[in-house]
Amino acid sequence: MNPFSRALAVVTAVLALAAAFFFGLIVLALAVGFGLLFWLGIRMRMWWIRRHMPPMEAKPETGHKQAEVIEAEYTVISRRSD
Repeated sequence: MNPFSRALAVVTAVLALAAAFFFGLIVLALAVGFGLLFWLGIRMRMWWIRRHMPPMEAKPETGHKQAEVIEAEYTVISRRSD
C-alpha cells in the first residue's frame, strides 16, 4: 500500500471518528434538552393542578391518629383444647 494512501486513510479515519463523536454529543444534548422540557411540562402541570385544589387539612404533629374504642358483644362458639 502506498504511504500517501495510508496517510490519507488515517486522516479520513480520524476525521470520521471526530465527526461521530461530535454527532453523538449533539444527539445527547438534544435528548437531555427534550427530557428537561418534558420534566418542566410535567412540573408546570402538577403546579397548575395543585394550585386549583382546596387546601388539605392540617395533620397532627405526632403523625398518629388517636385510637378509637369500639364496644361490642360477642359469644364464644367453640374453644380449642390445647
